Amino acid sequence: MNQLITSSICLTLTLAVHAEPEKNTRGLDLLRFNEKANSDTLHGKFVSFAKSGNLIFKSSEAVEPTTFSTEKLHRITLGNGRATQALTPTSSITLINGDIIPGKITGADNKGVTMDTEHLGQLTFAADTISRISPTPHGGKLIYYGPINTDGWKTIGPPDKKENKEGDVAELKKEDKQDKEDDKLTDWKFIAGAWYAGTGKERYLVRENALPDTCKVKFKIGWRGSLYCNIGIHADLAPPEYNGKESVTPNMASTLGQSYVISLSSHSASLYSCTFDKDGKPLSSRSENTHISTGLSKNQEAEIELRIDRPNKTLMLYINDSFKTKWNLGESYIAPGSAIAFKNLRYNNSQMRVSDLLITKWNGMRDSAMSMQSEEHDVILLTNGVDRFSGTFKHIKDGKIFFRGTFDNDLAIPTGSVQEIRLASGKLRKIPEDKEDNSVYFHFQPFGRISGIPAADVKGRTKIHSDIVGDVSLDMKYVGIIDFSRQNNLLDFWDDNF
Repeated sequence: MNQLITSSICLTLTLAVHAEPEKNTRGLDLLRFNEKANSDTLHGKFVSFAKSGNLIFKSSEAVEPTTFSTEKLHRITLGNGRATQALTPTSSITLINGDIIPGKITGADNKGVTMDTEHLGQLTFAADTISRISPTPHGGKLIYYGPINTDGWKTIGPPDKKENKEGDVAELKKEDKQDKEDDKLTDWKFIAGAWYAGTGKERYLVRENALPDTCKVKFKIGWRGSLYCNIGIHADLAPPEYNGKESVTPNMASTLGQSYVISLSSHSASLYSCTFDKDGKPLSSRSENTHISTGLSKNQEAEIELRIDRPNKTLMLYINDSFKTKWNLGESYIAPGSAIAFKNLRYNNSQMRVSDLLITKWNGMRDSAMSMQSEEHDVILLTNGVDRFSGTFKHIKDGKIFFRGTFDNDLAIPTGSVQEIRLASGKLRKIPEDKEDNSVYFHFQPFGRISGIPAADVKGRTKIHSDIVGDVSLDMKYVGIIDFSRQNNLLDFWDDNF
C-alpha cells in the first residue's frame, strides 16, 4: 500500500487536478519508473509495445519517441486514467487470477464460457479457470462506479470562504504570491483513478445527485497515519445564511447543509445529524449507538459499505464486509438532499485517499449472501440481493440459467434475475504459489482487467499472452492504466511529496 506514486512534487501537481469539470481532453500520459530507476516520472504519449520486453514512449519534451525496457517501469497512466473509449458490457466473468473480462456471454456450460467482447474479440474460457460468472454485474442496478475522471465532482468549503462557479476557493487577497499558490494545494486531487485529500482541513469532496432514497454505497478509504474523516450522506448543500457573531466554520452543517455525517476514525464511528435553528445557526447532534468500534488501528485501507433507507429512516454501516451497526434515525429523516461528501480531518497531518466508489440500488434487506462461497457446490445469487441457491451449474440457453439444486431439483432462472454464479472453489485450477509472474496488467474503463505478457502492437492492438486465455489481441482504446508492478492492486501507492 505504501509505494510512492511519483518522486517529483511538480510532476505530481501536473497530473493532479482540482475537482472541477474536465475539459474535453484526456491530457498527457504519465510514465512512472520503478525503484530500479529512482521512481522517476515522464509525461508524454504512450506509442506502443515493442518486441523483447520494450515499449515506445514519446516525451512531451522530446522530438523523437524513446524505447524503454519494461523491467524498469511501474505504471503508465493513459490520459489521467481515462480510456479513449469506455466498454458497454452486459455481463462479465472473473478468472482465477483476478482478471475481470466484461462482455456478452454467448454460451456457458460445465465445460466453459464463450464471450463476445468489444476489446478482445471472441473468447473461450475453460470452466476450471473461472471463479465467477456475472450475467448482470452489480445486480443490473448500477448507479455509479468510479472515480474514472473528475466529471460530476467538486469541492466545497465553509461559508466564510467565497466560492466561484467552479467550486474552487476564491483567491484570497494576499500580498505574497507564493501564499496564493500554497493555498491551492489544500484542495483534493484526482490521480490515476482515486481522490487524494490535500493538506487543508476544511474542504469537502462532493458528488451531487448521487444517492437515491434507498441504496448501497461501497468505497475504499486508504490512509497514512491515523484515519479521521467525515462522510456526508444525503446532504442538500444549502446551508441558510446566518448573521450571528460567532464563527460557524467548524460546524459540519455550515458546509453540507441538512445532512447526516458519519465521523469515522481508526478506532470508532459515530453518526451526526446536521440541522439549523430558526435563525439559521448550524447545529450538529450525535445520534444513538455512539462510539461504534471500527478495529482499524492496524490497517491502512478499509472497504466501507453503507446501506441507506430514507423511507424507513435507517442507516447501516459495514466495514470490510463485517456488519458494525444500524442507526435508527427517529420519527423523521432530516437529510433532504442527494449528495455524498468526504472530508479528511487531517489529525496529526494524516493523509487520505478515496477510491472504488460503487453506488447501487438496494432492496432494504440487511444481509445479502454476497460473501457465500462453497468448495463443493456452485452458488447462484439473484439480483434481489437475498435469494441464493447451491448445487450444480449446468448451462445458459435461451436467456435462462439451468441449475440443479442440492436436493435434485432442476431450476431454470432468467439471466436478468441472476447477479452472479460463484463456481465451486474445489473444481478450479490451482495456481502454483511459487510461480514467477511477469504479467502486465491492463485496466479497462469503466471496469475490468486482463493480465499477460505483451508483444508488439499492430494497428492500435496489443498482442498479449495469458496463461489462462492464451494469445489475445487487445484494442488499446479501452485501456486507462497499464500496470507493471504486479501487485494485484491498482491503487497501491502514495506520493510522499504530496
